[in-house]
Amino acid sequence: MTDRTPAPDPVLERALLAVGRTRALGLHFYGNFVGIGGSPGTLGISRLSTDGEPPGIGAPGVSAVALATVADLAVGSAIRSHLYVGARMATATLSIEHPTHAVDGPVLGLGEAEAAKGEQQSGRAVLVDPDGRPVGYAQGWFAALPPPPGWVANPLPWEHEVPPPVSVPTLDELDAYEAAAVASALAAGERARERGTSISEELLNFQWDAAEDGRAAGVLENGPELANRVGHIQGGALYGAAAIVAAKALGVPLTHLVDGHYQFLRIADGALLHGEATVLRRGRLASFVEATLSVDGKAVGYGLFSFRG
Repeated sequence: MTDRTPAPDPVLERALLAVGRTRALGLHFYGNFVGIGGSPGTLGISRLSTDGEPPGIGAPGVSAVALATVADLAVGSAIRSHLYVGARMATATLSIEHPTHAVDGPVLGLGEAEAAKGEQQSGRAVLVDPDGRPVGYAQGWFAALPPPPGWVANPLPWEHEVPPPVSVPTLDELDAYEAAAVASALAAGERARERGTSISEELLNFQWDAAEDGRAAGVLENGPELANRVGHIQGGALYGAAAIVAAKALGVPLTHLVDGHYQFLRIADGALLHGEATVLRRGRLASFVEATLSVDGKAVGYGLFSFRG
């Protein structure tokens, strides 16, 4: 007799697990979807990791967007350790040297930061592959923000001394916000299969305008799949969005990204995120692109990116 039981969908499984982890442990859907976790660190030290997207779908290795997210959280958490559990941190700048080859997960982000001497503080992180080899580096500048009215600073997943149990919901048990995030992940998984890209990249689903050579422009709809704890687009996802627009202007895959520096000018809390990029120099071995993200006509971030030829 032929077994007609449908094969499990790894994207759906990961998306539902992300909802369960967000409910029980905190953080946000996107961070939990790419499997970011860790354990309580010592003062000034963080130790986080990302599994990357479900394996076997699209581009191999942990995506540049997932790497940016774990780097952002690792640096921010090292700084946060000097403050209080669940403190709200805003990324001001984020610079990353990306791996020169595809790296399978989990990728570890080892963050370090000294005690803050004011409202802003810098930190750094080393990105390490499963064999313990450094494959990338990050540094950033962060600022502590007061919590929005009515918002509770709950612990992040790695700040729990004893993590609460995680219950994975079914589709029927999702609320409208969670269902929208899961649906976006499933659609991103289909695009990644078709295009050979990463699911993280496809979650940043720009709709592109016609543009001349060396330029790119597009718009991205903000949704729960990209939101941080207070509903704004997460910092690593913003860095990734700018890098995607830059790669589009150059006409190369995001996997060609070598390094990037992104400045967070404002929080990205609008419904539509606009991205524009211009190639500064196209070389045989290296190319350089600038990108700007805006919401409602106001710039929210500016990035400079280098790509290998």
